[in-house]
Amino acid sequence: MTAPTSRPDRESALHLAVRTFNARQRVEVNDLAKALGVNRVTVYRWLGDRDAILAEVVWRLGERTMLDAYASADGTGGTRIANAMSAFVRQTLAHAGMRHFLTTETETALRVLTRGGHTFQPRLVALVETLLNKEREAGALSVVDIDLHDLAYLCVRVGESFVYTDAITGEPPDPDRAERALHYLLR
Repeated sequence: MTAPTSRPDRESALHLAVRTFNARQRVEVNDLAKALGVNRVTVYRWLGDRDAILAEVVWRLGERTMLDAYASADGTGGTRIANAMSAFVRQTLAHAGMRHFLTTETETALRVLTRGGHTFQPRLVALVETLLNKEREAGALSVVDIDLHDLAYLCVRVGESFVYTDAITGEPPDPDRAERALHYLLR
C-alpha cells in the first residue's frame, strides 16, 4: 500500500481499500490507517468496521459491473435482465479480487455479501428492482404475479447461489447454470 499524495479523507480511504481488494490483498483497517497516515479510529469514523468497508468496496465494484452488464445486455424485458444478471455473475466469478476474497475469507465474504445489515445485498436488490422497473415502464416486461422487489430479490439470490455454490455445497461455481436459471425465472 502506498500513501495518497493529497490529504486523506473518506474517499481516499475507500479508493485505497478498493485498490487493495483488487490486488488480492486482505483489506485491514490498521493497514489502511497506516498507509493513509491517520489513526484507525479515523478510518472507522469514515468507513465503519472491516465488514462495512468490505461491503462498500464490493458494492463499488458490483454496482458498476451490474450497470455495465445491463447497458450491454441483448434483448428486452426479462431476457435483458437475465442476460445482464448472467454477465454480472460471470464477471463476479472472473474478478481476481472477488475470487481471492471468496476463497480465502469464505465466511466473511458470505456474511458481508448476503446479510442485509452489511448493505451490499439490499443495494444490489434495489438496483435490480430499478432495472426491472425500467423494463416494465418501457413495456418490455409484464410482471403481474409478483412484486418487482420480490422478483429482484429472487434474481439476486439465484445469482448468489451459483457464485457461492462452492461454499454452500462444495460444487464449483457455474455461471452457465445461473444463466439458465435466470432465463427460466424471467421468461
